[in-house]
Amino acid sequence: MLRLALIQMRAIAVNVWRASVRDRILLILWASALLCILFSLVLGKMTIGNEESVLQTAGFWVMGIWGLVSVLYLGSNIVRQEIYQKTIYFILSRPVHRTSFLLGKFFGMIIVLASLFFILALCWLLLLLSKGVPLNAGHLIALAFIFGEWVLLASFSLFFAAFTSPLLHNFFLVGLSFLGHWSRDLYLFSENAHSAIAKTLLSAIYHVLPNLDALNFRQAALYNEPIDAGLLITAGAVLLAWMLTALVGAHLIFSRRRLL
Repeated sequence: MLRLALIQMRAIAVNVWRASVRDRILLILWASALLCILFSLVLGKMTIGNEESVLQTAGFWVMGIWGLVSVLYLGSNIVRQEIYQKTIYFILSRPVHRTSFLLGKFFGMIIVLASLFFILALCWLLLLLSKGVPLNAGHLIALAFIFGEWVLLASFSLFFAAFTSPLLHNFFLVGLSFLGHWSRDLYLFSENAHSAIAKTLLSAIYHVLPNLDALNFRQAALYNEPIDAGLLITAGAVLLAWMLTALVGAHLIFSRRRLL
């Protein structure tokens, strides 16, 4: 049974990958990300004595934003399109469990995102080396957790796609991404709020949303600061816990959704 489920998930994941390769919009997104990284050279030349910082900051920014944009595009229709084209009826009418279907879609998204991330990261690192920018372990750690954030967003994308329209999916995912990065600010606002309602609301948002700022090690890479092992463990725990929560939630919702 497990072997059959793995075969099914692999087939679905490969199908997602093949569809993304033929998707012109996704290819345009990838090309635009590379152009933005190259454009950082122009921004670096416009600054005086701070070119290295601009190149690094721009690269981190591009990979952060384009990861969100790619997940938005991939996830908004990853389930909806199957329902709209009625191909999901053909898939689920066979001995394909809904969990296998969802996980296949998820791993397919991860393969696509990993391909994009590898291309962007490689081009960016080569650009930094060509400009004589010293690299350190912090760069690799920051890149690893940037991709971890992509994976986390992909899991929440699947969760939202299981029960919402593409428009709401994008709205929820963008809100989660931005509020997740403002998690510490939300906590400070809740502590300093004079209104009991505002304090309760901000505190609830802080505890309900994942703390994406815990995955941010870009400043440490930029200034070559040592990274405490406890912070890495905390970041890994946050990433794994929220990813599993989103996937379990997607399974519970999708398994009870009437499709056939």
